[in-house]
Amino acid sequence: MTETPSAQNPISDERGLLLLMLDNQRTAFRNAMSGLTEEQARSVPSASEMSLASLLKHVIDGEEAMTSRITGAPRDVGDDPVAAWMAAWNVTEDETVGALLARFDDAQRATEAAVAAETDLDRDVDLPADVAQWMASGVVFTVRYMLLHQIEELARHAGHADIIRQSLDGARADTLAGGGSWS
Repeated sequence: MTETPSAQNPISDERGLLLLMLDNQRTAFRNAMSGLTEEQARSVPSASEMSLASLLKHVIDGEEAMTSRITGAPRDVGDDPVAAWMAAWNVTEDETVGALLARFDDAQRATEAAVAAETDLDRDVDLPADVAQWMASGVVFTVRYMLLHQIEELARHAGHADIIRQSLDGARADTLAGGGSWS
């Protein structure tokens, strides 16, 4: 995991700043999950179809996909990327929140390793046409863009997670920081 910036350990480069911003959004997710039961994390308390568990699985899938594209290590998602994307929202019985949080940690470590190994944040990342069609048109998909897009996605979904959490018990992710652990 990235070290927390401090006076002794300031963020001194763009990579560190990008990783810090990703970590801030991951922390918001972890906070939103804090202290909930498995049943609460899987519940759908609003008109949305999202539960905290399904939202967490979705953002993990997104980060794993981003990292695999940056490193050039293909993921086995089958022949239908849309079906794979939809499946990333469905939490199976064996995907407990504890297991998902462990996978979230693994995704973070893989991203950090990929960013540390990357020699050029301006390097183009190959996106297949069936993926690029969902991205902003006219954009050059560089490593930097991929990281910024992941920050954007995590921030968007961390907001969703906060709303879902508030719908469950009134707690807000920002007040849950350090206020509990997964039960």
